Amino acid sequence: MAIPYPSDRATSWSGAGQDRDHRNGLATQVILDSIDERPTWFVLLDRIADRLRLDLNNPSEKPKVADALLTAEMDLEWTGEVIYRPDGVFERFPTTGGPPAVEEGGLRAVADDVLRLGWPNPGHKRSRTIWECFVELGGRYRHCDVYWAMHKHLKGHKLRVVRANWMLQDDLPAMLADPGLTPEERVDLERELEADLVARYVNWLGRGVRKKRFNNGREADLYDQERGLVIEAKVYHLDDVVVAHAMGQAMYYRILDDLPLDTKVAVLVPGRPRDDVLRLLGHYDVGLIYPDGDSFIEDIRP
Repeated sequence: MAIPYPSDRATSWSGAGQDRDHRNGLATQVILDSIDERPTWFVLLDRIADRLRLDLNNPSEKPKVADALLTAEMDLEWTGEVIYRPDGVFERFPTTGGPPAVEEGGLRAVADDVLRLGWPNPGHKRSRTIWECFVELGGRYRHCDVYWAMHKHLKGHKLRVVRANWMLQDDLPAMLADPGLTPEERVDLERELEADLVARYVNWLGRGVRKKRFNNGREADLYDQERGLVIEAKVYHLDDVVVAHAMGQAMYYRILDDLPLDTKVAVLVPGRPRDDVLRLLGHYDVGLIYPDGDSFIEDIRP
């Protein structure tokens, strides 16, 4: 009997609509037509792209193909028709000897086993993909069970995910330390991490605090009108120059558009800076905001 999807499945996929359903349906058919060849992910990716007439070299089209393949794989594996093996091969689900299906109530135990792998990854990079977790678990669980366990019980709680890379919730520098990033990728990743940090803070704050665009085209990451507070975010909290840059930006924004003379400023960073940076912020009466577990610490100067 097919195991039903977790009850939050509908909110875990991105996008919707008939076009996406069409892509998913074609991807499912490609997998089923190819399954007896025991294809790999990349073979299926090429075949699905061909069926969809999408170009894998086009950065706007490749994600659509990959999303369709992942969705189809999850559907077929969850319902017991195929299995995605740790060696990267797709095949029909074996009648005996395959990993047991995990019902929704058992996904927390799978998540606990993922955490037992060790975070950060001892002796290796500080992040893992879901696939890497699945492989390290040695085939004890289906790929779909690892996927759902991590999304349902770890995402936004114990772990965070950036571009498929999972790391400790407050370990933002982990991805930025990756020497394999190109300069362009690093800039994009910094923006993504910064936006995520801002979104987490606003969600924790629990009220409508938004960006503020000034008349000269500059934009503050956040302006809390209720507290008269301009906030500038950065994703490096251990680099004194970067924090000082955030401080300078916030102080500059304070003088724009005739903001009240008593407008306060603060920097939002992913962790507690070093003591010398704290002295710098204190000297110029600049507040500090940074995450502490599921909450945030605020030291707002008058």
